Amino acid sequence: MARLEHFALYAADSPALKDFYVEALGLHVIVEGGGTPPGYFLADERGMALEIIGRPEGQSNANQRWVCHIAFWVDDFTAACARLKDRGTVFETDTFVDNTEIRTAFFNDPEGNRCQIVWRNPPLGR
Repeated sequence: MARLEHFALYAADSPALKDFYVEALGLHVIVEGGGTPPGYFLADERGMALEIIGRPEGQSNANQRWVCHIAFWVDDFTAACARLKDRGTVFETDTFVDNTEIRTAFFNDPEGNRCQIVWRNPPLGR
């Protein structure tokens, strides 16, 4: 069976976006690519990776509200929300769910990419 290997995002400021994911969500830099602007692969402890690609100057992001998002599993939903709020993250109120089966919150990263933190009982696919 296939499993998700990585997800890629464009970023106008790829070093700053890399720092956001490292500091706010605990990902680790596994590859630093050269180039101008630089690119990165970040990963969690289970090997799921996020590729950050320097976006060409003047190119905009697509409207990602309903098209795509990056979902991050968190063991401690409350702590993850607090860390993000401490960084000034604003969560979508109309998609926030907090019950015994799923705890989830959507937000935009500093580049405007739509993200989700999620905890499920049971975990997805089990």
